[in-house]
Amino acid sequence: MKSTAKPIRSTIIWGLIGGLLYIPLCVALSRLMLWPVCFQVSLWLLLAGYGVLLSRWAPDSLRSISLPLLLLFIAAFFIRSTSAFLFISLVMLSWIRSGICFKEKPFLKRFGAEIGLGLATGLLVSGSVPAAAIAGALGIWLFFLIQALYFVLFDYRSDPEASIEVDPFEKAKMAAQKILSNGI
Repeated sequence: MKSTAKPIRSTIIWGLIGGLLYIPLCVALSRLMLWPVCFQVSLWLLLAGYGVLLSRWAPDSLRSISLPLLLLFIAAFFIRSTSAFLFISLVMLSWIRSGICFKEKPFLKRFGAEIGLGLATGLLVSGSVPAAAIAGALGIWLFFLIQALYFVLFDYRSDPEASIEVDPFEKAKMAAQKILSNGI
């Protein structure tokens, strides 16, 4: 069963939850792993949760996003540069969102939107210091605020707009009036 949540609102709420969870998550993971890996795994957890949300809104199953998430998880342990990992995270998120979950729009439009959002978030994230806890948490929230723009640009709705049902007698009356107006 697919979720009936609104993607814009849910993305913003996920960003707020992610920003609030970022500090305790990094603290807990720093006791188990060294610095770049704990940051990258915490970012992977937040993106994996968002990927699950994306797959619930899309017609595809949860299994379809497993390959990009697995590749990103493996990259978290082998890439030592946080900037490179952030770039790869943006590419994987774009792949999940535009390549797997929401393929209804033309490729060039999706590609252009992903490039624009990727540049906007990439510039923003590259300017923040992930080691500073408060700045990192605010950066996570701002990241998901910008990601919500994808659904503003493409106006995805998980529930069809309600249509007003016309009474059958009213419909018959309108059809009869149309016939009479055309005949005279």
